[in-house]
Amino acid sequence: MAIIRSEQEAERIIEELLKKGSGKYITQSVLFKKDSPQHLELLKNVLMRTTSFGDYARRALINYIDTENK
Repeated sequence: MAIIRSEQEAERIIEELLKKGSGKYITQSVLFKKDSPQHLELLKNVLMRTTSFGDYARRALINYIDTENK
């Protein structure tokens, strides 16, 4: 996947997210279409493998970026 913004732009966005929220976490949503068999199958497979969707998503992103950087 191509890089679409500079590191400085990404850092600015993160700073805005840190200022915007009052809680301990930055939340980024993942939406699944109810009428998409592919989306529902993906969600089912994730839910079968973990009790923490966020943790699974973070690990999947780390693996994806590590593979992309090789």
